This record gives sequence, structure tokens and C-alpha cells, in this order.
Amino acid sequence: MNPTDLVLSRLRGKRRSGGGWIACCPAHEDRSPSLSICEGRDGRVLIYCHAGYPTTAVLAALGLQMRDLFVQRGRGI
Repeated sequence: MNPTDLVLSRLRGKRRSGGGWIACCPAHEDRSPSLSICEGRDGRVLIYCHAGYPTTAVLAALGLQMRDLFVQRGRGI
């Protein structure tokens, strides 16, 4: 599963918005979606909570770590 699909699979209230998605932020009570999610050119997931919660809090609420936002590259190449 790629990083974007992993993050999106754990979010509720998600929908497409522009070139990415918006969803309810799992780090706080969210009546209206405040979390923006998009994919960087290198495949990494970019997330931003418009209510001001840090990425680390969002990831903790999703049971993920910062490394889960990045495409895993093969080793030894």
C-alpha cells in the first residue's frame, strides 16, 4: 500500500478537494473537515491541520509514524 492510501484508509469524512483530499482531523473533535492531505511529487504524504494541531499529533491519532508518510525505497541499490 502506498503512503497516501495508508493515511486515507485511516481517516473519516474524507473527500477529494482540488488536487488532494480533506478529512476530519483525528487529533481533535472536528465537526467540519480541517485536515488537508496531498501527495508530493516524490510520493510522500503532506498533511496539514488548519486548526493548528501538529503533524505528530495527527499521526499519533492515526497510529502512524513520520516514516509512514514516505515511499520506502529499496536498500543497497
